[in-house]
Amino acid sequence: MRPPVPAEPVATSSAAKRRIDDEHRQLDELLRALVATRDLGRVRTMLAELATSLRQHFETEEGPQGLHEVVGELASHRLSVLQRLIDEHAEILAGVEQLRIAVGDCLDGPVRRSLAGVAALAEQLRRHEADEEELFGEAFYADIGGRSD
Repeated sequence: MRPPVPAEPVATSSAAKRRIDDEHRQLDELLRALVATRDLGRVRTMLAELATSLRQHFETEEGPQGLHEVVGELASHRLSVLQRLIDEHAEILAGVEQLRIAVGDCLDGPVRRSLAGVAALAEQLRRHEADEEELFGEAFYADIGGRSD
């Protein structure tokens, strides 16, 4: 038979688990919004927000009263799995940063050039239409003014 676990560590572990679960819910909401977003400018902003949230969350998990404490108290046989997950935190943060940079490069390169091309095309079409209107106006009024009925 296993000796009973003191009430205080379980209470501490429960509070830590609730805090981590709350952070997971917030991260999940951010990830859902990020996946649903098609605006690259918004994606870049959301990736920066995700990086900040993940850093804070990983500090919570790795810090005092974090996952290590919870797992150590309640499932110490799983500490090797926990260590692998904690080691993965740095990899995840690096991946977010690489993606943020890639989105920024796209926005500052091909997307910016494409949007500038769209703006130039729109300006050309506006100017073309204005020139047509001017030509038609001259032709119409000159034709009416020059007629003798």
